[in-house]
Order: sequence, then C-alpha cells, then structure tokens
Amino acid sequence: MTRRGYFIRLAFSVLIDIFDLTLGRIPIFGSVTEGVGTVVLYAMWGLVGLANLWELVDFTDQADSFIPTATLVALYVGWREGHLTGKTNLPAERP
Repeated sequence: MTRRGYFIRLAFSVLIDIFDLTLGRIPIFGSVTEGVGTVVLYAMWGLVGLANLWELVDFTDQADSFIPTATLVALYVGWREGHLTGKTNLPAERP
C-alpha cells in the first residue's frame, strides 16, 4: 500500500468512528453498522480489522462508541508498516 493510500484509508477509518459516535448509538441500528463496519475494516486492513468485533459485545450501543476502534486499527497498521514515520517496510515504488 502506498503512503497516500494509507492516509486515505486512515481518513475512512476516522469517518467510521465518527459515524459510530453519532448515529451508531441508536440501538439495533448501531449493532448493524458495527457489523458492516467490521466487514469494511477487514477489507481495508486484513485480519486486524476483526478487532472491531468487540464492539458488538455492548448490546446497548452506548459505551463502545467512545473508543475509536477503527482509528486505532488504522494507526496500528500504519505504525507496523512504517507509514507514520516515513520509513516503510515495503520496497520502493517506481514512478
């Protein structure tokens, strides 16, 4: 993944958390959006995106929205791959 692609995915993860904080607090609707969000995070970040499943434990959809799981997953992947420091672990891209 390119550095630009990483930051686009990071922004999308932040939007998922903002959506979870606002509309995701509606009971039942919030649980459905958390399930959909987990599928999206899995598609973007791989297996580490499944960490979002823990939000389904809170069936009231009130407490889990205050922990930005999608953003934390994105930051973890960025740290692991070196996108946040500028030293990527991937081979250099050709122009």
